[in-house]
Amino acid sequence: MSIDKQILQFLNDSDYIPMKQHDIANSLGLIDKNKRNEFRKVLYHLEKKGLIIRLRKNRWSLPNKLKNIKGTLKFLPNGGAILTSVDNKEVFIGENNLGTAFPDDEVNVEIFSDDWVKANKKFIRPEGKVIDITKRNTLTIVGTLKYARYFKYVLPDNPSFRAHIRINKNTAIKHNHKVLIKIDDWNDPYQSITGTIIKDLGEKSSKGVDIQSMIISAGLEEEFSDNVIDEVKNIPTKITQSEIDKRVDLRDVVTFTIDPETARDFDDAISFSKHPDDGWILGVHIADVSTYVKKDSFIDLEAYKRGNSIYLVDRVIMMLPTELTTKICSLTPNNDHLTHTASIHVNDIGEIISYDTYPSIIQSKCRLTYNQVQKHINGDGDHNIPNQITENLELLYPIINLIRSKRIKNGSLELNTPDIEIKLDESGNVVSINKRSEAKDAYKLVEDCMLLANKVVAEKISNAGVSSIYRIHENPDEEQWAKMALELNALGLNYIPNTRDDLNKIFNISAGSTNEYAVLLSILRNLKRAEYSSYLIEHFGLAFKKYTHFTSPIRRYTDLTIHRILKSIELNQKSYLSKNQINEIAMHCTKTEKKADELEKKSTEKKRIDYYVNELKLKNNDYNGYIVGIKKRGLIVELPETLQRGMIAFSTFKNEWLEINESETAVVNQSGKVIFRLGDNVNVLITNIDTVRNLIDFIIYNPNKKNIIKKHKIIPNMRSGKAKIKKRSRRKKR
Repeated sequence: MSIDKQILQFLNDSDYIPMKQHDIANSLGLIDKNKRNEFRKVLYHLEKKGLIIRLRKNRWSLPNKLKNIKGTLKFLPNGGAILTSVDNKEVFIGENNLGTAFPDDEVNVEIFSDDWVKANKKFIRPEGKVIDITKRNTLTIVGTLKYARYFKYVLPDNPSFRAHIRINKNTAIKHNHKVLIKIDDWNDPYQSITGTIIKDLGEKSSKGVDIQSMIISAGLEEEFSDNVIDEVKNIPTKITQSEIDKRVDLRDVVTFTIDPETARDFDDAISFSKHPDDGWILGVHIADVSTYVKKDSFIDLEAYKRGNSIYLVDRVIMMLPTELTTKICSLTPNNDHLTHTASIHVNDIGEIISYDTYPSIIQSKCRLTYNQVQKHINGDGDHNIPNQITENLELLYPIINLIRSKRIKNGSLELNTPDIEIKLDESGNVVSINKRSEAKDAYKLVEDCMLLANKVVAEKISNAGVSSIYRIHENPDEEQWAKMALELNALGLNYIPNTRDDLNKIFNISAGSTNEYAVLLSILRNLKRAEYSSYLIEHFGLAFKKYTHFTSPIRRYTDLTIHRILKSIELNQKSYLSKNQINEIAMHCTKTEKKADELEKKSTEKKRIDYYVNELKLKNNDYNGYIVGIKKRGLIVELPETLQRGMIAFSTFKNEWLEINESETAVVNQSGKVIFRLGDNVNVLITNIDTVRNLIDFIIYNPNKKNIIKKHKIIPNMRSGKAKIKKRSRRKKR
């Protein structure tokens, strides 16, 4: 049989998986050098004729094994893309097989097999090529305008968009300005991508331009349309007697708000008093936004579109216009405000005896900050809280502590996730980055009041049997539990978690240890993400059978929807939303919440990178960090003071052969000795800051063992604005 027929027959075997050239030759028994040469020529000839196709990493397959799949493209930093289908199947698309696709496009792809190939104990995604673009999701893009000798072009901010875009019309906008451009139709991958500038965002280093560029790139708007603003102007601000008559009048009850120092809107207030019979009444009073924002009004439609407020480093993109959030609906002290109250009757040991919800009117007696309340809890005398409020706090705090202890005892996870506070000067430059550690007890007090209100509202709605939105958090799957156990084992905890109780025991065991933060990260990254759903599922993290979001209608559309549903139940009216409509709102708000989280993270990353660029200028380059991840290319290290992460590439180690263990929790040398583990403390130096992708590269810093580290120097990359490591040549100068 001729070699070409042998190859085709072998590749057509039902058990065949894509192999490399030498593996195919070995399988066919072609050992002789001359036959190997002939085999290679025949292989390339068959490829040229289209009878066989070369895949990623020089693996070969037959084209008649192609199958079609639809999905969305996510471009990879090092080239190519991953297609994710509706049913979460993934296909790798090589750089040369992307055609004219852009990041996030919805496409049709031909793949060679929808079964994963197992090689070297790891699964390799099937490979394919884009044959059709069904929907362009990238029509505009933000980037930096550059002047070349004969033309002008834009470097996109999105690092996944690797090609520059030529400007097809002359413009007076200056070099290095951030711009928004509309991309022209692009149908030929061999032609340049062109576009037209539709907005000048300002010089790239000007105050606020960096964050403004992110906002526009995400397709968001800060300003509200004239229709929305006009509608707000027409909202009556005076509370009529007829409106008061519909509500429970709580203006004489001692209520107060507790918020951060910089808060501008106050959407929740608290009251606490003795019950006439026994126990206590906790009142959680939430701004009644639904009275002012009518269903399907311009304000409502815009609020739905936004889904939630977004809190960036230097600004807030509000879900509702400022006039509503800071004036009309905000529970400012000594003014009458419309609210929706969750009244919860608890006994002396923190158990719920009964609850009720109803529209109300309150008058907050005082606006407190977390710091004030924390000082009071700590016993400091300079908190400046009025006596009538301190009396309430002294009664409330021990009961809330009991409620919190009971919640944790029932399995609720005690997740003390660290957070940072970035302070900017008037020009938008970073002054300092510090861990946010203020007023933990005060924050927990407010948090548990809100959790309790959300819980009883969810129960009331569920018991009414109407369609509603719930906040759900699914249990980890088997793979997540297993991965969690491996990582915890690598951190020295020989514990196999299977339940919430197990996780809380692990938190207690690791509390105060050097591994405490690494343990928290190992658990967090193996938990599912909480989301909104029209189906009632237990909230794993909180250990609540029923839970929803009721307490923030100023900044979350789901909460506004819950208020409307709750009112219809209280008035014994039919719900105005169907199950399908509820499901649509839940999915939409889950999506906008995720988008908000990503944008908030990006804004923090950008300012944090700017901070470290300045630190390098000041010659501050020696840091202490912890290994929080181990990847194929190197160690992921986090600096605890700023939560900045960076990579130590394995290639930076001199005369040291290193390999990751199978569970990716430790690094061993050639003799099998463990060199690094998850959670290890390491001293590092910054060697590279990529200001385009917001990435940092580290090397191990050990002044007593300088021979371990390769010598490097920093050189700038003028095109991307990032610095790259350049290895010093060992050759002698001629």
